[in-house]
Amino acid sequence: MIRNSRRVTALAIAGALTLAPAVTGCGAGMNPETARPTQLTEGVNVSRNNLAIQIRNLFVLGPADGQTLAVGASAPVYATLINSATDGQPDKLVAVSSNVSGQPTPLTGIDLPVGRAVSLNSPAGPLAVLSGLTKTLVGGEIVEVALQFQRAGVVKVMVPVIPQRGDFQTYPAAPTPVVSSPTANPAVSLTATPAGKKKSKKSAKPTPTP
Repeated sequence: MIRNSRRVTALAIAGALTLAPAVTGCGAGMNPETARPTQLTEGVNVSRNNLAIQIRNLFVLGPADGQTLAVGASAPVYATLINSATDGQPDKLVAVSSNVSGQPTPLTGIDLPVGRAVSLNSPAGPLAVLSGLTKTLVGGEIVEVALQFQRAGVVKVMVPVIPQRGDFQTYPAAPTPVVSSPTANPAVSLTATPAGKKKSKKSAKPTPTP
């Protein structure tokens, strides 16, 4: 009887030790540290039966390490878009917007031929940019992005703001708007110059003798 009691106790201890790593792993999965910006390595894929546009690796590019995107700044949106319309008709991406930006940013129209993968990262820079941020971004946030298509309508997706580090350093940041400084009134400068020239010519001209 004593031997059986010891055997049950030993099995109970062994079972507890076996379960301990599983509980620890579960706890680590709930640790907020796993959601830090350094852990973000990919965007979001959207594939629905009723959606004619398939979206791959959708994300917003945030700032570099130690930096922020200030209020009023811009942030590029990157993804690969595939038009899978069953009717064979082309589509266009015509605007992007977000819950952290101002009015929807209209685009010139990014053509989406049927069956062709179109990247929003072009050699000339990002093709889709969120303009007029309403809050600062440091990277690691989750924001809502709305893609407006000419035929497929509006698709809203919750996407990560991925810091510009590692592999994402190859993605160009949004261009910084250049504010030109005010110049002098051209009418004033144009009036002053000819007047001075005319005066010098008159002084050099000989006066006729009566």
